[in-house]
Amino acid sequence: MNILDQAINVAKQNLSLCYGQHGILAGRHHFTDYWARDGFFAAFGSLAIGDREIVESMVELFFKFQRQDGLIPYRIRNSPITLGRYFGFHPKPFHHPKPSYRLRETGSEVLDGTTLTLLFLAELGLKNWRKSHDLIPSAEKAFHYLQSREKYGLLWDGDMAEWMDSVKKSGNLLYTNVIYWRTFTRLADWLTSINLGKSTQFRSKAESIAAALRHQLWNGRYFADWNDGRRHGHFYSFGNLLAVSWGLATPSESKSILAEVEKSRIGFTLETNVPAYPWRRIWWLSRLAGMADYQNRGLLWWQPGLAYILALKKVGKWEKANKQLEIMAQKLIRDGDFY
Repeated sequence: MNILDQAINVAKQNLSLCYGQHGILAGRHHFTDYWARDGFFAAFGSLAIGDREIVESMVELFFKFQRQDGLIPYRIRNSPITLGRYFGFHPKPFHHPKPSYRLRETGSEVLDGTTLTLLFLAELGLKNWRKSHDLIPSAEKAFHYLQSREKYGLLWDGDMAEWMDSVKKSGNLLYTNVIYWRTFTRLADWLTSINLGKSTQFRSKAESIAAALRHQLWNGRYFADWNDGRRHGHFYSFGNLLAVSWGLATPSESKSILAEVEKSRIGFTLETNVPAYPWRRIWWLSRLAGMADYQNRGLLWWQPGLAYILALKKVGKWEKANKQLEIMAQKLIRDGDFY
């Protein structure tokens, strides 16, 4: 068995161990809830290996807890949040899962639970999931909610309301709005053969989001991390590489972003952000716990490296993509798990 096949087997095993009763859990130890961002990004893998049913269950779960105004939770908890969780003690599960819409730390409503649920409704619709049509009215409610959260043509987040949820960023965030663009693009793809008028409307919306992203975040070399009235020029590798691999970035923008990536390469993956965020941007409890570098260049994360492979393939750099894939496969086989 070659190295890639071995790595695929390890990845499949790790993914399946996170399959819960209603969807894909964020993890097996500390983060044992259904988080939209962790579960739905993992769902790309589930769809790739044919495990469609678990993704269908997860989409239904998140729509089940949609709020009356259209907001879909970013997390659905299976059990209470306790300090003991982080030391291997698992609290007694809830009888019924409980949705979270706001961050306890800041009170910010979190938007990527809504965008990612809609994105995977489209992905499943493109695979002819029969229930996708039944969820269109719920999706319409979600669109109305998201539009109420726009500013300057993009979604406007509160502090720490994205994947890097220990870093104080608010405003037009790259991560959130690349997903927002992708959601409308995939919905337009799905609806082309069902409702051409709606598909055209969504395609136009995606184009306006792309234009707003360039106006608010493009700095001539890459998409800046966020804009809260002032553009913050940190290079956020994951968000930029999603823009390349999903086709938002133009060929010239992609070339520029991939050149910037070369400054971020480290070990088997990429730095999360360059330069490091200043001390004042890190949540006080993370600093108190000695974890100020958790999402600030202190740990090596898999997702930037994986997005790098996809971006290289998107622009036709297959040899370089395969080399990066081999590096990451060797790391996975050596560790025997994802950490």
